[in-house]
Amino acid sequence: MEEQKMKKVKTAIALLLAMCLLLSAVACTKSAPTVSNSPAPTSAGSSASASNSASSSAPTLSPEQQWAEDNGLNKTETVDELYEAAKKEGEVVIYSISSRMEKVLPEFEAAYPGVKLVPYDISTDELLEKITREYTAGIRTADIVHIKEQTGQILKEYIEKGIFHNYQPEDIFNTIDDKYKYVTPLYFEMSWWFYNTEVNPNGCPVNSWWDLTKPEWKGKFLFTDPMENSGYMALLTTMVQNDDLMAEDYKKVFGKDIELAPDEPNAGYAFIKRFAQNNPIYESSSGGIVKNVGTPGQTTAPVGYAASSKLREREDQGYVIDSDPVNFSPAIGIYGLNTLSIVNEAPHPNAAKLLIRFLMGEADGKGKGFEPFNTLGGWSARSNVPLAEGNIPFNDIPLFETDLEFVYENIQDVRDYWLSVQP
Repeated sequence: MEEQKMKKVKTAIALLLAMCLLLSAVACTKSAPTVSNSPAPTSAGSSASASNSASSSAPTLSPEQQWAEDNGLNKTETVDELYEAAKKEGEVVIYSISSRMEKVLPEFEAAYPGVKLVPYDISTDELLEKITREYTAGIRTADIVHIKEQTGQILKEYIEKGIFHNYQPEDIFNTIDDKYKYVTPLYFEMSWWFYNTEVNPNGCPVNSWWDLTKPEWKGKFLFTDPMENSGYMALLTTMVQNDDLMAEDYKKVFGKDIELAPDEPNAGYAFIKRFAQNNPIYESSSGGIVKNVGTPGQTTAPVGYAASSKLREREDQGYVIDSDPVNFSPAIGIYGLNTLSIVNEAPHPNAAKLLIRFLMGEADGKGKGFEPFNTLGGWSARSNVPLAEGNIPFNDIPLFETDLEFVYENIQDVRDYWLSVQP
């Protein structure tokens, strides 16, 4: 146990040091890089006079923006064009938070002979530490990073600084809502409350976050420690921002207006304190949570907050679990947006673009590259990809509005508050 704690501490320290070096390196550039799908400079077909006029008024591109422009990240090419260019590069390397990328490998290499796919399955913290350390040192190994965005860190510290680039070919991304295009979105996931269907045959025994603050649930619900999971801390930060919704729901549950203690700045903070002091049982993984909740034969069972994708464990493991996110108030949580980014100065940019198209399901959304991700508890970011069998329509699920700017600016304050109210 002590060894695991020391490993987490070392990883956190390494990531912090690497980020400090990276921010120092970025600060030395003349212009701050922005998202790579910025407007392209004047086309080569313009007249000489027009080009001269444009060059005098057009903003100077940063080195990162120029690399993106030179490598066609702002345009849509045909699959055949990309494949020919990718064959010359020979391979594409992706750092991914999902083991399912291994299932993509044989399909990609069968579809595009001569282009090798090299996937690395890495946890979120390790991935960011590795890519940051390598990038700072001038090492360019990864072409693509597949990671989840919930805290604003990917947007603010990587995309806006030009370390990661979006690649959004029009024939695919015309099926995605513009509000998600601050990143290159692959699919959505979320977490929700699971319950044991043998113990609770009439449905989910909790229907509001405030239910988890009641005495009868003290020490009877499973959660992942937000200090160990930034997505869960982002959820608590979003509750602070949506304190009006939390106050309204409190009145709905308890029949009276919430009375705030001196150390409860608003209803969101009040929930955090009361939730933390009702003795949640911490489990490090969603897999462990659904196992504890859903093992058959229990006479009493906790409820547990875990990744929506774990609904698959009903078939895979025989767990007696279910969830009712549609009727949970004021919202079941926040979505986690799985993203794809091309690393600045990636050694195989054309193969990277080809792989992103493949993972997105190609132009019609029916390609094999997305099949491993189109599963129960996951939702494509595209409007033309059908729901996985058994999935609730994404828009039917009550979720808090995602404001990455607010989360990024306030998550440390919420983290400090969480620590201050521990029993």
